[in-house]
Amino acid sequence: MRKAFWSLLMASAVALALAVVATAAGIGHDHFTSDPYPDSWCDLAGTSVDQVVANYTTADESRAGINVLTTFTATATGKSLEIRSTGVRKEGAPIDKGDGTFSVIFTNAGLSPMFKVPNGPVIGVDVGLIMFDVTFDEATGDFVSFSVVRVEGQRPALGSQICAALT
Repeated sequence: MRKAFWSLLMASAVALALAVVATAAGIGHDHFTSDPYPDSWCDLAGTSVDQVVANYTTADESRAGINVLTTFTATATGKSLEIRSTGVRKEGAPIDKGDGTFSVIFTNAGLSPMFKVPNGPVIGVDVGLIMFDVTFDEATGDFVSFSVVRVEGQRPALGSQICAALT
């Protein structure tokens, strides 16, 4: 389940990065819904869809107020889980790694994430600060990898509650 958690956070960071990279320096707003994509939580295969709303500024360091709602539906049970992440995201300037790639430090401070049953109760809330070092291919701009640099804040163990909601 932790793999899915980090994948969710990374997906929202990469989505924001792509939105910001696609725009010239300034102030902007982006709102989109992803196509459904294969995902898994609690060893249950399923499908997720992301709804992203971002208000951002771009300059030497990009900053965005972001709201990401991921809805995961388990194929086997048909049950769904809402995963919401909100807060302030910062993107540092690209760092040339000298090997044909570059990395960008992303910082997320806020709700990351809250787990909820659609039209039902909140299962748990995860808040604090998370920093990622994300690597991209210099020639294509394609995502290569990411690593977690720093984690702080309230991080309760929610695995059993999340899995119970999906089974």
